[in-house]
Amino acid sequence: MLFSLRSAALVIVAASGLLVGCATSEKVQVVQPGDPNLSCNAIKGEFARLDKAQADIDSKRGVTGTNVAAALFWLPGLAYTYYDAGEATRLISDRRSALTTIYNNKNCQ
Repeated sequence: MLFSLRSAALVIVAASGLLVGCATSEKVQVVQPGDPNLSCNAIKGEFARLDKAQADIDSKRGVTGTNVAAALFWLPGLAYTYYDAGEATRLISDRRSALTTIYNNKNCQ
């Protein structure tokens, strides 16, 4: 009985670590309050921030310790990491599109 309790506790701790170990990506809000009031330079700054966020997402898609562990021990964790990265990329693309519209409407150079 004592052995099974220890084994169960070990399994719970390991599973919790894998759940926490999923690599999640920062999500951006596509349209933010004040977007229409942004200056051309502020919009360019937002584009740079989006580029950095996309680079961070791309780094989580490759061969990382978390992804290798997920592939070996918990395949749904790896699938979630890739799904989450795809969702974050879609939001960045949508944000970039919304900002581009504002940028063009302001006749920024």
